[in-house]
Amino acid sequence: MAPAPAPASDAAKTAPDAGNEILVTGFRASLNNALSNKRNATMVIESIVPEDIGKFPDQNVAESLQRLPGVQIDRSGGQGTAVLIDGLRQNLTTLNGEVFLTGREFYVSGEASGGGAGGNSQYGSLEGVPSEEIGGIDVYKNPQGSMVEGGVGGTINLKSLDPLAQKRGLTVAGNLRGSTSTGANSVTPVGTLLVSYKFAHDIGVFAALSYDDEKTTTNEYQAANRNQWLITDYLTTPTFGAATPPAEGGAQAIGPSSGLTPASFAHGGTFYTIPQLGYFTTNHDHRKIFGATFGVTARLDDHLKTSLVWFHSHERDESLSYSDKVWFNGQGAPAGTLASPGTALPSLLAGASNSIDGNGIVTKGTFYANGAETATLYQGTSTHADNLQWNLKFDNDAGLKMTWAAAYAHSGSDLEAAQADVEHGLYNAYPGVATNPTAPGCNNGASTCAGAGNPGYTFNWTNGGTSGLPTVAYNAPYADVLNNPAYTLFKSNWAWANLTTQTQWSTRYDASYDVNPGFTISAGARYAGRTVDQTFGRYLITSPDGSPIANCCQAPTGGNYVYYVDPGYAALPYSTATSNPALALQVNGFGVGPMLVKNPYVGGMTNPATYLNTLWTQAGNGGVANSSEKFFKDTLSSFRVSEKVLAGYLMTDIGQRTDNYHLNLGVRFTSTNLSIGNAQTAPVPSFYGSASWNGVNSNNIPVQTDRHYNSVLPSLNFTYKPSEHEVIRFGAARVVAPQDLFSLGLGNSYNFTRQTNARTNVNTGVKDGFAFAGGSSGNPYLDPYKAWQFVGGYENYFAHGALASVSAFYKKVDNFVEQANIATKVNDDFGGTVANVAQPINAGKGWIYGLELGAQYQVNDGALNGFGFAANYTYSKSKQDQATAFSATSEIPGVSKHALTGTAFYEAHGLSARLSYSWRSKAVNDSLVGSTFAFPDQFGNPKVYQVYTAPYGQLDGQIGYDFNKQFGVTLSAQNITKSSQHTYLQWPNQPFSYDNSGRRIFFGGKFKF
Repeated sequence: MAPAPAPASDAAKTAPDAGNEILVTGFRASLNNALSNKRNATMVIESIVPEDIGKFPDQNVAESLQRLPGVQIDRSGGQGTAVLIDGLRQNLTTLNGEVFLTGREFYVSGEASGGGAGGNSQYGSLEGVPSEEIGGIDVYKNPQGSMVEGGVGGTINLKSLDPLAQKRGLTVAGNLRGSTSTGANSVTPVGTLLVSYKFAHDIGVFAALSYDDEKTTTNEYQAANRNQWLITDYLTTPTFGAATPPAEGGAQAIGPSSGLTPASFAHGGTFYTIPQLGYFTTNHDHRKIFGATFGVTARLDDHLKTSLVWFHSHERDESLSYSDKVWFNGQGAPAGTLASPGTALPSLLAGASNSIDGNGIVTKGTFYANGAETATLYQGTSTHADNLQWNLKFDNDAGLKMTWAAAYAHSGSDLEAAQADVEHGLYNAYPGVATNPTAPGCNNGASTCAGAGNPGYTFNWTNGGTSGLPTVAYNAPYADVLNNPAYTLFKSNWAWANLTTQTQWSTRYDASYDVNPGFTISAGARYAGRTVDQTFGRYLITSPDGSPIANCCQAPTGGNYVYYVDPGYAALPYSTATSNPALALQVNGFGVGPMLVKNPYVGGMTNPATYLNTLWTQAGNGGVANSSEKFFKDTLSSFRVSEKVLAGYLMTDIGQRTDNYHLNLGVRFTSTNLSIGNAQTAPVPSFYGSASWNGVNSNNIPVQTDRHYNSVLPSLNFTYKPSEHEVIRFGAARVVAPQDLFSLGLGNSYNFTRQTNARTNVNTGVKDGFAFAGGSSGNPYLDPYKAWQFVGGYENYFAHGALASVSAFYKKVDNFVEQANIATKVNDDFGGTVANVAQPINAGKGWIYGLELGAQYQVNDGALNGFGFAANYTYSKSKQDQATAFSATSEIPGVSKHALTGTAFYEAHGLSARLSYSWRSKAVNDSLVGSTFAFPDQFGNPKVYQVYTAPYGQLDGQIGYDFNKQFGVTLSAQNITKSSQHTYLQWPNQPFSYDNSGRRIFFGGKFKF
């Protein structure tokens, strides 16, 4: 309906002008039509065609794309999200060949997102695109000059439906299904309604509505959120201080002893690695996606045709996470030094059945701990996107063709979040009164406390081998450490928001002229822009009358507000499970069993904008009415980035449709201007909160960065057909993908954690303060991704609906941008702490080459009529200039050496059934937790480790029956075997992150009139 990616050259068109022309239905027909698109194309493409109007092969766009050769996907919450083509995620997604926004170009999640600067960020998700409203998808692996630049891996072009391709008159189609998943315990609706009306041969309209309501439960483990990992050889033999009468209101000793003393720690001789905290999390997600599409196409006369398309999507996503933070080095004790290797802290229990392998990984052990925490995290995200496209095409039927087109897209995303940390170990309220005096351990989980605390507890740990899932079990007498109300303090509470808007627009003109039969010259120009505005901020609160709040760590330039409502450092009201039992919610925590967390509904967490007011008012100790909560913009994490691109191209096509060859040569020139507006910290910073870690800076300095660069992008596509059923292809091009605007704009944001009874505060002389605990940042000096690429292949269409193919590709990349964890020293209350800052960097050069094998076959007669299969395999080899402590180079993140997909199906006599399996081998990780992770060794020297994604396979299935051409029923299941995804740190048995969302099931009916 709108222009194809190559609108100027009729000879170069690879599909109908608009979306797929659906003449037959079903999965076999879908494969046949996609095969026909590929066979007739003059470029290197892969296609997906709907099984029927409003019916895609899989549940969303990303999951459908994974079936194509050379295409892999990321998953989150059980759903396909981002797409990788030939191992690279730097791809361009377009709608009808032009700009397209989903609202999920950038989003943040998890506890780390509260730090700002894109903490826990993810990019380019297609999960919010309603696949039922798409008329087809083409994946271009080599561009031509007329195509919009932007994909190093490739271009994913979504095609809207063409009403003129439908039968004359009214067409109504749709489906209504139920959805359920492992742990959801309910059925939610999923439905689509599509209406098309073709008035005559020269005008048609269509409209579509879709609704997708899904609940998922994901069990997770991750040790990446905190980066004060340690290498130590210390063992713990518990030695307690003498029991002393407690101070009035202070901690009480249990039995004849009190808290742990420094005499408890001694070198064991074998160094081992421990994380700071290990998070076992159950995440309940409820996602609702509404989509709407409208389009009209009209032939104005014999030479003019125009079309208009509007594509809308809106997503509301609410998630609740309940976590146990397994306490290894919870306070973030510093690494050892050359003079004193290792760190003395509660750790492996001396005399226990501990096992440490040759890489220092604890395969099993009993640990001693002085602190214990659980947490509740609420996140509510609302995204919306509107895409509007118009074009006018002219064809004088004498060789001259022209296209005028314009496109506009706008999207927005609003994240509101709140977190409550719950303490189950001993914790003192400022200025030193115990809130839970019988709880185990030392105040705030300090390593030692002698007579001012209680004995700690122990837990048994196994690393889970290579499964990625460790285990933890708490031992008597504190086996109930996580669910005993007497130990439970609702300790630290905070809330934040992330507001994003994006705008993209373009206008273009294309013209082509057939100089002679088989010789066409094309030229065109395009002017486009895109802008991102992000506002990150935190909700702060002060005393009801605005007076200063007494605290341990007031900065000289600090204000009266606080971000963390935590009684440990300031005179703030608080609640315990005994003073306010309604706030306590017992959940069955993943991996740990019963545990007490904060009830998000009773506690007001589901409305972050008033959450701090609510908890102040509800507090069982000192609670009074307070309405002073306000939103403060953090200008370090807020930004505006604008890009404008002027492009032109010249292209020629040689060869007619009746010829057995076709040659396309072109060159595209682009001129790009970037404007980046953000901020940096002032030489002497001041704060709205009490200190840098407890609020928002109030005097950041605005910074403007302007950049300009040009690109010349030649391309070649050659197709040769030695016989009627054989096709040979070759392509070469210079490709470029622009920098991610979010990565350019994000500023620095640092996280801090409280440490007590360990290091001395350089400002107060007391062993109490806040230490730098990592952070994240952007980089305004990122360069575009650039590469030379070559691709060639052979295809044999040896029977109807059959294909055997082989292709090879090579990409030489001049610049990679990758997420790296960089060890950085940041000033804090203890004179500075080294921790990781996650930052995108220009990662140097690299290359990737590979081989793709494809096969498809359908039995069209005989006893096996209706059976068939489609399969593909990709081999990839890559290298880039990213060093770790173990290698001077690494593989390109996201590139699996082996990837395969296979589908077996049957479709005849109204019955259809299929099973699909996708598998990929290990790869350097390229999502969420990053590709590297750094922490000091036992001597304090920085050391960088590689993060790997473990091999992953998933089995999906579907069965359906069509009673007639109008009605049918379907049942489908995703991840039938409940496979889990996980990453590991350097060695396969060092667990880093783990996710399992279980199985998803859809069932219902479809109709078409």
